[in-house]
Formats: sequence, C-alpha cells, structure tokens
Amino acid sequence: MAVTSTVLDGVLCLLLVSAAVVTVATATPNESVGAGRAPATASTLATTTASVNYTLTPSTETTDVNVPAEARDFERTAHGTLAELLARAAVGRTTVGNDRLSYASEGFERAVVGVVRGAVRTNHTQIVVTWRPHPGSSIAGRLVVGDPPPRGRPVHAATLDASSGLPQTRPAAMRAARTGGRADVAAAIAQRVVDGLFPPTRTRLAASDSSASALLVRHRYRRAERILGVTRSTTLVDGGVDTGNGRLTAALAKRVAHDLRSRNASATSVAETVRVGRVRIVVRTWP
Repeated sequence: MAVTSTVLDGVLCLLLVSAAVVTVATATPNESVGAGRAPATASTLATTTASVNYTLTPSTETTDVNVPAEARDFERTAHGTLAELLARAAVGRTTVGNDRLSYASEGFERAVVGVVRGAVRTNHTQIVVTWRPHPGSSIAGRLVVGDPPPRGRPVHAATLDASSGLPQTRPAAMRAARTGGRADVAAAIAQRVVDGLFPPTRTRLAASDSSASALLVRHRYRRAERILGVTRSTTLVDGGVDTGNGRLTAALAKRVAHDLRSRNASATSVAETVRVGRVRIVVRTWP
C-alpha cells in the first residue's frame, strides 16, 4: 500500500514512497536463541501498515523567509507500511555534509519511531535506515530506532529496501558513464536528487500563495540554496523553480563530483552503485 500525503509533503522531504521490496538477506553465524527474529522483524516492517499524525516543525531554522512556528495547515497524516514510513523519515533527515537540509519533518520522525516501537520488539533490536545516493556520499539521510547491541553478543541481521521517493537514477547514471565521465555521472545524480526534493510543478504550486505552508516551502528552498552555496535566490513562480533547480543542481553536482573523485573508481563502477531511488533498512537482533 502506498503512502498517502499532500502536495506540500512532496517538497518537504516527506515524500511519497512505493511498496518496500524485501530481500531479507540474513546473516546468522552461530545460530542461537533469537536468531530468527531479524528476518521476521524485517517482514513485519514490510507488511504492517500504520497511520501517523504529526505536525511540521520549521522553527529551528533561519532564512529570510519568516515562517510561523505553528499553523493549522502544518498538521498532517501519513499512511503506509512501517518500512515506507521509516524510509520517508530517513529522507526527511537528509544532511549535506554536517548541515541538515530541513528540520520540518521532526514531528513525523518522532511519530514514526513511536509506531515502530509499538509494533516490533525493540529492547533486543536495532533498526538502521539509510538513504545514500551512492557509496561514500556526503549527502545522506539516516534514522536509527533502538540501541546498539551489547559487546560480545551474537548479532543477526536482515535487510530490506524501500523506495526513497526520489527518481530512479541508475539508468541515467549508466548512460552518463558511457558517454562522459564521473562529472557527468555526478550531474545525473545531482539533477535527480534536486528534482526529487523539489519537484518543479508541485513546488511551484505549493509556494504560490501566502499561506503558512507556502512560506515553509519557500523557506526550505532558501535553506537549500544557502547550504549548497547558491548565492542568487530564486523566486518560486512561473519558470523560477526550473531556474532555481538548475542552480541547486550545479552546486550539488560539484559536491557529488568531489565525493566520487575520492573513491578513485571508474565512471561505470560509480554508476552501477547509484541508489538515489532506494533506502536500505537493516534490522539487527540479538538474544
């Protein structure tokens, strides 16, 4: 079942996600009591649905757009499998280097953690949810539910994937690798990350009035510009989003290219590992 949400959520990193795909790859050395819980817990995350009520929380950020700390249209409800909700929460925590793009999803994240804790046994379980466009990326989102296992305990693991809500990028990255080089792969990754976080049509519609939600969209866009080093602000009307997304893409592509150079891998090798459209969920359990 797909997550349901509003147009605004699509541009707040609280993205629509499709059904999780469970691979449930297990690692169970030295079978012991509790070894079977990791894949069972992963299956629970993939199949159990829930609804969460939450409020967008923009008050910890500073830009030249004044957003009220509270507003009626900040109230939201999301529905989906636990894996979908976790994936969405991880993308909402996206950071660029040490800077988080937005704190607006904190209420959503708390609600998701609460519903997951209520559905699975977390006193001997840790769930780590990671969105990373490519290995070694300095752009990533991560959410952890539960404490790490004690030292010396046998740990068993299972993994599942869920959609990040951002565009699938690997085919475009592979084409870029064949016709260009790592810089072209970086540009392909950056474009789809930006257009996924700020879909042009939905962003333009969501930012087009004077409501608190529209202010929050413009505020979030300004924050992304600042974090990525874009000095020329964009007006999010008419064709402004396309222009602004182009500037964000160019700035992000430079960072991605720097990350890729540090891997010292071929363009094709890099393209083969692109995961813009996927979120990895790792379940670890112990006796």
